[in-house]
Amino acid sequence: MSSFAENLRAAMAERSITQAELSKRTGISKSFISQYLSGKFKPRDDKLTALAQALGTTKGALLGFESSRPGEGALDSKLIKVEVFSADEPSKPWGEEYISADPGNYRFYICRDDKNRPFIMFGDHLLVSINDIGSAGLYAVMKESIGDRVYFREFSDPRKEAAELGLKIIGRVCELRRKM
Repeated sequence: MSSFAENLRAAMAERSITQAELSKRTGISKSFISQYLSGKFKPRDDKLTALAQALGTTKGALLGFESSRPGEGALDSKLIKVEVFSADEPSKPWGEEYISADPGNYRFYICRDDKNRPFIMFGDHLLVSINDIGSAGLYAVMKESIGDRVYFREFSDPRKEAAELGLKIIGRVCELRRKM
């Protein structure tokens, strides 16, 4: 079993994430991250959760209790890796999460504000099936004129309503993960 500091360093290196970037993603100060990396301290559970989420791994993997690569030795053959993006910075990946699904084009978006209430809350991870446009449901959209932010909207007739509002549909939200 490897140490927390080694696992954190390896997860950061695998994703090419600096201490400054990890601090930005988690809200944990750079000095605390430095202390975690040096092995001086281990994070409290809430900080450990934030680190795992930002790095697209699990708390158990960071602590050395399980593989950092879900699916290694697992029986679930449908486990696939999906990139995670911030809804307010959708062009730069934040990390990865794993889902059990048939292969397809998926993306996770993290809601980073409260503008999408009451359906979506700050910190929610929304799994979006890209270019999947069907019937009524919750969809990830962008404004046609400004493609720098992802919003989530409930539609009864997605194509028609999105066109009327000048929105480009990214895809259907097929899963919501709320971090408790």
